[in-house]
Amino acid sequence: MERYYFDETYKKGLISKVLLEFFVLLLVCTIGMILGRTFVPPQFAFLAGIGSIIVLIVAAIAKRGENRSYSRLNCFSVAFLMGISTYPAIFYYISGMGSEMVLISLGITTITFGGIALYSAKSKSDFSFLGSTLFAGLIALILISIVGLFLKSQVYHLALAFLGIMIFSGYVLHDVSIIKTGAFTEDDVPTLALNLFLDFINIFLYVLRIVSRFSRRD
Repeated sequence: MERYYFDETYKKGLISKVLLEFFVLLLVCTIGMILGRTFVPPQFAFLAGIGSIIVLIVAAIAKRGENRSYSRLNCFSVAFLMGISTYPAIFYYISGMGSEMVLISLGITTITFGGIALYSAKSKSDFSFLGSTLFAGLIALILISIVGLFLKSQVYHLALAFLGIMIFSGYVLHDVSIIKTGAFTEDDVPTLALNLFLDFINIFLYVLRIVSRFSRRD
């Protein structure tokens, strides 16, 4: 029989499991980056990104059914493929501004993500209502990013990066609030962790873009 997490004690157990799964996904992503760097030519890395989207779609379809036994496998696959698809960007920034600045960007991301997540977890406010607004903002971000492919304006791309951080920071508020207020079982842990993982990775990539812009000006 499935156990749902309603009261505070069970919620703490759920949050601990989600955080552990989140760190495992980061590790899997890192392994994907390393193996991608070793075995996958940069011009083919984008195929892994397409693969991660396909896996996400399959996972969403599977989530509608009664059998969730592949949920963890799906989430690990997404993290691994994300690692492969993002390694060209990570190593581009390493070569352009040095590994120290990339580590600083990672630190900024960790502080930002951790601070927002902690605020959402401790706050008495429920941020789950942000879902539809954030989704609309995400669609707008994608469309604006497509337009940005044809523009060379640094100000435009810098504003785009700040907008991306705002949207995915909002998603951190939303996703943590969902964990805090929703009713979930053990089967939901990988999916909840994946949501946080995607928030973290996207914030990291936008922080890298901003730090890169300012470091170039120096």
